[in-house]
Amino acid sequence: MTSSLRFKLIIGFITIAIPLLILLLFNNLFASSTVREQVAESNKNAIILYSNQLQAELNRETNFLYNLAYEDPNISLLSRVIHDPTEYILTKERIINELNRYHRFDSSVDFQFIYSVQNKDIFNTAIKTKSYEELITIQTTLEELLREAKPGSIYFQKWKAVKYGDQYALVRLVDTGEGYYLGASVQLKNLMIPLDLIQLGSDGFASFISDEGKIISNKEMSTALAIEPEGSQDTYQLVLIDDKKYIVVSNPIKGTDTMLSAFIPEKKLVQKLTYFRGFIFMLPFLAAIVLIFYVFYLNKMILRPIYNLIRGMRKIKHGDWSTRLAPSQTKEFTIINETFNEMAAQIHDLKIHVYEEQIKLHKAEVKHLQLQMNPHFLLNSINIIYNLAQIQKYDIIQLMSLNLVKYFRFTTQTHRNVVSIAEELEHMESYIKIQQLRFPDRITYNFEVENSLQSRCIPPLIIQPFIENSMKYGFDFMEHPFHLDIQIASEKHSHIMEIVISDNGSGFNPDILAHLRSGQYFLSQSDEHLGIWNVYHRLQYIFGQEASLQFTNLPDSGACITIRMPIRNLDSFA
Repeated sequence: MTSSLRFKLIIGFITIAIPLLILLLFNNLFASSTVREQVAESNKNAIILYSNQLQAELNRETNFLYNLAYEDPNISLLSRVIHDPTEYILTKERIINELNRYHRFDSSVDFQFIYSVQNKDIFNTAIKTKSYEELITIQTTLEELLREAKPGSIYFQKWKAVKYGDQYALVRLVDTGEGYYLGASVQLKNLMIPLDLIQLGSDGFASFISDEGKIISNKEMSTALAIEPEGSQDTYQLVLIDDKKYIVVSNPIKGTDTMLSAFIPEKKLVQKLTYFRGFIFMLPFLAAIVLIFYVFYLNKMILRPIYNLIRGMRKIKHGDWSTRLAPSQTKEFTIINETFNEMAAQIHDLKIHVYEEQIKLHKAEVKHLQLQMNPHFLLNSINIIYNLAQIQKYDIIQLMSLNLVKYFRFTTQTHRNVVSIAEELEHMESYIKIQQLRFPDRITYNFEVENSLQSRCIPPLIIQPFIENSMKYGFDFMEHPFHLDIQIASEKHSHIMEIVISDNGSGFNPDILAHLRSGQYFLSQSDEHLGIWNVYHRLQYIFGQEASLQFTNLPDSGACITIRMPIRNLDSFA
């Protein structure tokens, strides 16, 4: 089922449809996020601008209180005339007049006051209220606050939000250092008046938020929401109020424990995107319907002709040469069916040629096995063992027999298509050691292989034919021992390795060397140097133009063969 073409086509369709759907959903979310970002950024600038104005006004009021506390002589005089009621009252009146004079020109606060810690006495500028109850509430709350306030508390460090009944106000205190507190108070509702100019929509609103994240300047919302304070550091925050989503942008007012926030209803901002979002959610159902029609169409136009073709091929496989396919509804499958019918008509004749080629191939394999066994080499080795047995050289017989076993075990493994370089060299070492036992002290050898190439793989018996030819044609009973050298290394910055086989023998005959270099030798097969011919064609078949053979004679004496081929692992030959 999972390997059928129908299943794979359906999976392919789903593979395309799902990423497309995800892309559309992402686009929808990105569009909504972009709208929120733009609206939030626009209102954020207005909130920051008004926050800075409030901060400047409150700082100016704070500076006035500090200047009054440390520079006005009447403040210092209060502590000295505290036991003189008449002078005390006159001094208070002068201070109140100073506060009223300043208050007429700067209306950033509602009222200012002075509090005597010793007398528990508070006197203030006029407090404008709508009712007597509101006035009593403000006075009572302020008296309780001042009695509990201690130097160093939060009220002496910043403007602190204080609740007057159901309203909130900002209060700031300044310690004169002589037993008196100066202070000012402003209700948050009065600070909210200029914010009406910000366009927040019919359902939007602006508000102050305490450092606990609670709305404190909107009576309807004061207990309905808690905002995370750290959320104010983001561009905007999404909150839910009475089942309505709002985009909230905030900015802290320095010198106070509040933030100024604007609440913009999200629904109207993304109202048009809602219809687009609904369409995207319908896409899977539409895709399912399209998929059904798509499968039926594919079944009729593609799958059914393919099944008929497979059915015909199975019949041919079981020997029914009379099988023929009917024309299809598509031009392409009609051509395929006609080609199949012609192929079925000709395949019977081709079988005869295949049988003949198989016979030739079988003969070639038999001949290759005969060449691998090398009866002459085997007979000579056995004869040496016999002679060694006569003179009772049992240790040499053991070495000879062990190397012969290794040699013929390797050469008779015709089922192996590749071997590691280490295995190939081990086989070569067995062959050379046999020759060393045949010709004591007349043969030496040296192998140098790059460490990273030990486990790399090559076709088997690639090196042996060249070693055998060196022993057969280059070895002579010279005054010095015959030396074989094999070096295997990789080319720098390349995937090619070089196998260099050299000796110190008589070298190539000039005519044979010219014949090998020109490539004419490899165009026709002969019994002489059959192993080299076999190596050349195996390399060309496996590696193509990436493999090559180079033949040279060394300057002093001896032959040199360089084999170049790609570096491969076992998996690369699979």
